[in-house]
Parts: sequence; C-alpha cells; structure tokens
Amino acid sequence: MKILGIDHGDKKIGLAVADMETKIATPYKILFNNQNIFEDLKNICTNEDIDKIVIGVPKGLQGNESEQMSNVLNFISKLREEINIEVIEQDEKLTSSQAGKLLQGTKSKGQDDDVAAMLILQGYLDKL
Repeated sequence: MKILGIDHGDKKIGLAVADMETKIATPYKILFNNQNIFEDLKNICTNEDIDKIVIGVPKGLQGNESEQMSNVLNFISKLREEINIEVIEQDEKLTSSQAGKLLQGTKSKGQDDDVAAMLILQGYLDKL
C-alpha cells in the first residue's frame, strides 16, 4: 500500500510518498496550486499506485479555525469529490517551520513544501 502526503498551500502544494512496508516518508514533488491541481493529483495517484492520501490540516495552537484551515478543508472536500481514494486529515502543527529548519543551510530556500508533506506523512505513519 502506498500513501501520498500533502502539504496544502495557497500557491504551492508539497507532496511526499511512503509505503506501508517501510513506513518511511520521502519528499516527492512540489506542484503549483492552480486550476489543474486535481487532474495533476489524479495522474500522480494513478502513476504511483496510491491507495491513501494524508493531508495536513493547520489546526491553530488553541484549536480554533483559521482562514488557512478553512481553505484546506475546502480543498479536502473537493479532493474527496475528484479522487476516489481515502483521504485522512492529519494535524500539521509546526511542520512548515520544522521543514525550514531541516533545509537550513541548503540551496532549497523556499522549497520546503515537499519536506513539510514528508513530516505530515511521517507523523501519520508514526501514529500507526
């Protein structure tokens, strides 16, 4: 079983993949969040034989709903309509800042979305 991890952003969407055998998430790709995003995700799910999707939900530190959380929940709703694969919501608290720290000192500045997706997916796998 292969799982796709998603870090949703208004401009970019980070992706990571893992399989249930190794339970190790790895960065996969960064996509632009545009009108083709669901078609792009469908193609990736087909080409990579994805069985499940785990997407980060930005729950506030106090647990309140923010505008970003509302955007992600709307994205999840459309994703469930467009792609016939189980979608699991995973708390993504602080993953973007952790991803930035992991890439500190590399040439990947501003390209941490796939690493954030990896952290979201790895968090899910670690809970299993």
